[in-house]
Amino acid sequence: MATETVWRMRGDFMEACSCATTCPCNFGSDPVPLPCEAVIGWRITDGHYGNTRLDGLNVVLYGSMPGNAFQGNWIAGVYLDQSADQQQAQALGNIFSGQAGGWPAVLGPLIGNMLAPKQVPIRFETIDGEHRITVPGLLEASSERVPNPLAGQPPLDPKVSDLAVPFYTGGGQRAAFPDAEADGAEHGV
Repeated sequence: MATETVWRMRGDFMEACSCATTCPCNFGSDPVPLPCEAVIGWRITDGHYGNTRLDGLNVVLYGSMPGNAFQGNWIAGVYLDQSADQQQAQALGNIFSGQAGGWPAVLGPLIGNMLAPKQVPIRFETIDGEHRITVPGLLEASSERVPNPLAGQPPLDPKVSDLAVPFYTGGGQRAAFPDAEADGAEHGV
């Protein structure tokens, strides 16, 4: 009987998508416009896969959804931090492919075309509470917190009751995916 390797990741998270408003997929709604181009990034401050430490590594999941996120047929890929050694890269690959269970395994059936992972330099920055991710020559993404509708109040708190996905705006930000393996086209977010 096989046993699953226990894993955990803690750190910073960023999501950006091409939707005109805060990501409607988080609420089961259809993205606008289509396809939805999304980037989800992690800066792991404390993590492990079994005995393999993942502290200090970055990971980026990128995808294109042709319609409602829960109807599937996504094109997706993963960029793994180039500073990861072979054991760490394998661990991250196992986690983000869904082979290690947890929430990535739930996403697996939604992906129609999973691209091979790439090990690349990833820069994950936080400036004044705003996140920015850069994969030189392949991807740039940033997002801003959702503004408070009440004048003079701070942006909405992205950590509302431990939701898995913080609230960030999708529109007005830019991400470019000139990765030819995705589909030969540059995508804008």
